[in-house]
Amino acid sequence: MRIQSILLLVALLALGSQVPAASGRRKGEKYGGCPPDDKPCLSVPDQCTGDSQCPSGKKCCSQACFRQCVPRVLVKRGSCPEDRLRCLSPAQHLCNHDHDCPRGKRCCPGACGRDCRNPARG
Repeated sequence: MRIQSILLLVALLALGSQVPAASGRRKGEKYGGCPPDDKPCLSVPDQCTGDSQCPSGKKCCSQACFRQCVPRVLVKRGSCPEDRLRCLSPAQHLCNHDHDCPRGKRCCPGACGRDCRNPARG
């Protein structure tokens, strides 16, 4: 009976170590997402390589063409659908973050700027 208990404990510990992978996050990656990157590129060295190097409430995100610790933002379920079109006019953003969008819609990059869209599942 004792060996069965130990095997059960080992199995549960192994399962627990897979939770970040099962939730779509890599090990050490914090919840939330990165804000949109609309800033012009700067020739600055990366300030971080992963979320573990950032203080609480911040994520390591690409901003202005380098990685830095920035406040994380709420991200809704699903991924943004791919938009293969390219806009000829200046970008006009109708949203900045997912919380700007109603219900389950996400703030997604589109051909002419970000707008609220139904997320792609899967």
